Amino acid sequence: MKRRDVLAAFAAAALAGQFRQGLAATDLKLYHDKYFWQDFLKKMATFAASKGHPFTPTPYATDQYQAFIASGVQAGNPPDMFSWWNGTKLAELVEANALAPLDDVWHEAIASGEAEQSVADLLTVDGHVYGVPLTVNYWGVAYNKALFAKAGVTVPKSWDELMTISAKLKASGITPFNATIQDGWRGFIWFEELLIRTDPDAYAQLNAGKIGYTSAPVKRVFALWGELYQRGFFTPATSNEEFLDFARGKAAMYLIGDWAYANLMQDGLQPGKDFDAFIMPNVEKSLQPSIIIEASPLVISRAGAKKDDVMSFARWWMTPEAGVAWGQYASLNTGDPKVPKPNPVVASLTNAVTATHAKLITRYWEASPSDIVLPAVEQFNKFMVNPTPAVAEQCMNSIEHTAKDYRANNK
Repeated sequence: MKRRDVLAAFAAAALAGQFRQGLAATDLKLYHDKYFWQDFLKKMATFAASKGHPFTPTPYATDQYQAFIASGVQAGNPPDMFSWWNGTKLAELVEANALAPLDDVWHEAIASGEAEQSVADLLTVDGHVYGVPLTVNYWGVAYNKALFAKAGVTVPKSWDELMTISAKLKASGITPFNATIQDGWRGFIWFEELLIRTDPDAYAQLNAGKIGYTSAPVKRVFALWGELYQRGFFTPATSNEEFLDFARGKAAMYLIGDWAYANLMQDGLQPGKDFDAFIMPNVEKSLQPSIIIEASPLVISRAGAKKDDVMSFARWWMTPEAGVAWGQYASLNTGDPKVPKPNPVVASLTNAVTATHAKLITRYWEASPSDIVLPAVEQFNKFMVNPTPAVAEQCMNSIEHTAKDYRANNK
């Protein structure tokens, strides 16, 4: 299936008549799937209106959101402005000719010191930049300081130390890791993390279709993942309160993007005092330190780029005025070099990335084709609910079948 067919598949899942463009030019809506940021975005909308850039944040659940956007793209009338992802998902919309390049906006922002080329690179497809950064996130391990102190453990510097402190936490009646399948998309998190910690070259080859999902590196990941489950190192996968679970102390560590820290704060944890974060150590000691990076852009459709209020908003969003406000409301890293880090945990994690010269690795969700990622996540979720060797084998075979079909049709 080609990328344009991905959009058709998404669109088929959308409800009939779910989207009608026909909005007045002054009624600028920001469609997004970050429903957990809706309160933050409402605050940002109030601030933006006071600066002459009104907008209305309009949330969707992630699975419905992709179908909603795809239906608009297929019909030739996607929203003027909406949040999306980088990597393959961005490239799919570019190939569908749905988005407007924003090279001029970026040239202006970089020239004024309000943006960095490294962030532009994350949002570049075929030499053009698409979108302005909603957030740029590192995926570290948040940890509960009080639970670490209770078990008498400290931040691990190696995989062996991580396993040792996990065992000590478990012995103290504390579940080491918080991990669920909430919202349907989270299943890939530990898969990608264990693969980059054991064989990052295999991770790149897998995403490029050069090795399969039944290859030795993938089998090793499922075996290691299953072992962690057998040792009781994870919370139940079926919880629908992942942020609250960590905030309530149901687990000591939480592998998640630093965008989630705002939600932890909203649930009562103070950054730096109650929790901090570290880079996951590698399983293989010889490997270079690395960390998953995720970039979430606001993208502009080709129709939207013809509207003055849309482009004025996009330019304003790139300014420190907007960046400082958004960073403070949502406690997020905006990617703007003139905007201070929003909280001490984001700052410490960013400093750790710089100090260790950690390699930045694109998240699986954006690194591999959507035709493979979406069914693969369903299989990862199944494994997390029932993490047995037999289920692992079924999952690998299922994803491999999906991947082979995709590659055969995209030679």
